[in-house]
Amino acid sequence: MSNDPAVETLHTVDDRSKVAAVLATLIAFGAGMLTIGDIEFVSIPAAAVGVGVRFASVWWGARAFVEGDSATVAEQPTAGSYHHGAIGIALAAAGGLALTARYLGGGVPAVAVGASVVAVGAFLALSMLLPD
Repeated sequence: MSNDPAVETLHTVDDRSKVAAVLATLIAFGAGMLTIGDIEFVSIPAAAVGVGVRFASVWWGARAFVEGDSATVAEQPTAGSYHHGAIGIALAAAGGLALTARYLGGGVPAVAVGASVVAVGAFLALSMLLPD
């Protein structure tokens, strides 16, 4: 374990992002069950929201609380080399969109395809637009 303040801060951000992800999942699932009521459908976008919040909060926390000259999240030895913020925001947005579209009466196949297209498109666009 390193004594480097940036590494310690990343560990703190990582720990807190787990709590944020669980809370986001619970909120999305609860809202979906209250409005839609289809547990088989609601569980998937709620999980996407939670996973998205986990990735996005780690990316945001690393940018906000770690000094600018430190390594990015993607440069950490145990992290993947993809853009964590882009995938997180894309997943959370796609999950929220799926819940909203289903609530508004969209069919499950159409909502699933639409949310998938949004997730991929948002990830590709945000990967280029967001800073590492």
